[in-house]
Amino acid sequence: MGDEVTVFGSFKRNTVNLEKILVRSVVRSVERNPRCPVCGKRMESAGKGQGFRCKRCKTHKAERELEPLKRDLEEGFYEVPPVARRHISKPLVRMREDAEKFGFKIFPSR
Repeated sequence: MGDEVTVFGSFKRNTVNLEKILVRSVVRSVERNPRCPVCGKRMESAGKGQGFRCKRCKTHKAERELEPLKRDLEEGFYEVPPVARRHISKPLVRMREDAEKFGFKIFPSR
């Protein structure tokens, strides 16, 4: 979708074991083909640099639409529950000072 994340964990026997995720940036909108102002159907591309057209109504638009996305995800650290962690993994509670120094938010485990 375009979010930027850094993952922390290990890779063993073709399995990724995630322990923490740092969400660096979250995409809040996406570009989509515009909707037809007459019938409401999504338009299709008329070709490179030619805008968009509605097959049904034959109307035209020049540019794509920016559609906002409803996201529950916020930027910051997320971690797995303690039962899923390895014993050598540093919990986020102990990383709070480092996170604040670098300007990251820490969210509690769900």
